[in-house]
Amino acid sequence: MKLLTCTNAALLNISLLLLRLAVGIILFAAGAGKVLGWFGGQGMDATLDIFVSKMGIHPILAYLSCYTEFIGGFLLVVGLLTRPAAFAITINMLVATVITLPNGFMTGASYPFSMMVSSLVILLAGPMAYSLDAIVLSGEKKGAGPRQT
Repeated sequence: MKLLTCTNAALLNISLLLLRLAVGIILFAAGAGKVLGWFGGQGMDATLDIFVSKMGIHPILAYLSCYTEFIGGFLLVVGLLTRPAAFAITINMLVATVITLPNGFMTGASYPFSMMVSSLVILLAGPMAYSLDAIVLSGEKKGAGPRQT
């Protein structure tokens, strides 16, 4: 019965790693397509044209959205600045959900909504053990306390 009711810390760390990797890889690929034209994407010029002319989004916000996916996705994969990246992605995907919702939930809004909820879980849980954040912060804890110069 304990197996069904208790939390296994090692499996929780692995679970968050898998979630970070899944969300990060998807968003990195989407962002790289929008920014650089990688993975079958159209590149920044075409993406800007779509965001501005078809969706009515200001160019600065379009750049911000594309680079949030690109850089934020990478940061989630490596687990560096995980919470700030997850926060930015959560906001970005909330806006994407609201913009695509008039087309129907299952015909457009379900993807950004799923990314939003997943990034919110990452934001709330943090990077966990398998991340660059954990490595950086573990070194910081050893030398904690005021610096003496």
